Amino acid sequence: MRRRAFTLIELLVVIGILALMISVLLPALSHSRALGIKTRCLASTRDIGTALAAYLTASDDTFPLSQAHGGYQPGTAWIDTLMPHTSSKLQYRCPADRSENFDVANAAQRRVTSYGINIFMNPNDADYTADNDSGIPPRGYVKSTRCGDTARRIFVCELAELDRLGKPIWPDHVHPDMWGVNPLTGYGGLEPKYEVAVERHLKRANYTFVDGHAEWLSVDETFRIDPANGNKLLDLWDPGFPHGSPTGWYAPGR
Repeated sequence: MRRRAFTLIELLVVIGILALMISVLLPALSHSRALGIKTRCLASTRDIGTALAAYLTASDDTFPLSQAHGGYQPGTAWIDTLMPHTSSKLQYRCPADRSENFDVANAAQRRVTSYGINIFMNPNDADYTADNDSGIPPRGYVKSTRCGDTARRIFVCELAELDRLGKPIWPDHVHPDMWGVNPLTGYGGLEPKYEVAVERHLKRANYTFVDGHAEWLSVDETFRIDPANGNKLLDLWDPGFPHGSPTGWYAPGR
């Protein structure tokens, strides 16, 4: 007895059902993959936190230097400095980092890591002294003991791939002291998204805090400005925020 073949209409119905099932499953599979990458990256930032805790113990609570102070060559980044202080090999690159300058010929413009340290935890520049009365944000929180609540102060973030001019980012640090505009001087104005990969993992990013733990957060959970007046409402980057200033910025003479 001959078996009846599919009619064209039946075949089209089957194809339509398969297409519908694929369209439903693909986003779920894509989300699961992105979640897996986020988890791997979060584990890397936790390893960085573990290494940082050991480094601080061995260095009298003093933070490692960035390339800006240690030299712009590979091997001088803070992540290299932390490497001897952990039994787990630190991961230099997040699986979701699509930067194309990890292998550029010019070592001085070569990206060495997907992660960057907070410039507030760096030595003072000449115009960033604690008694600077210009209102420019001070840096120089070189010791973890100066950071107050270390569980709420960010030390490491995920670096963006391109800056505001569309050029590849290669430094191993970010400048949250330049985010927003200081009402006392008009200084700053840079947006976090031009330094931090704020949406790399499902519209969020991974951050390592001074106490060594890591979190997956939206940028608004780390830094927020009042759109009405430009005053800062939240800043987990500046250890001295709000500096006692009525504007929520930096009080002269801090």
